[in-house]
Amino acid sequence: MTELLGAGRHLRSWLRAGLVAAATAALGGCSTLGPSAAPSTFAQPPWVEPGPEDATDAPMTYACREGKRFVAAYALSGEHAVVQAGGRSYRLPHAPSGSGARFSAGGVELVTKGVEASLDGAAGAPYRGCVTG
Repeated sequence: MTELLGAGRHLRSWLRAGLVAAATAALGGCSTLGPSAAPSTFAQPPWVEPGPEDATDAPMTYACREGKRFVAAYALSGEHAVVQAGGRSYRLPHAPSGSGARFSAGGVELVTKGVEASLDGAAGAPYRGCVTG
């Protein structure tokens, strides 16, 4: 009987090791690393549709005076914002700001402070008196 108990423990150890090996092999193909980024010397015009990029926060819809609206999604890194306005998309890098946040490229500028924002230079602009929430 003792031999059977010992054999059962030994079999369970082998089964456990086999399951761990199978799980490791199955998950080995899972990776969050993607292709390398384009060189930083390549500058896209702000009117080019943005391609896959780093993670962004949930898109925020801004309602503005005169019934205008635009949507902005901010990179979790804080390095840029992707804005959709007037049927076009713009990828705007972060720019220095005295107060609040500013994103600007190619004559398109998004300025935010708290829940308020303004957008200039985009299709359908200017967007004034905009709030989200």
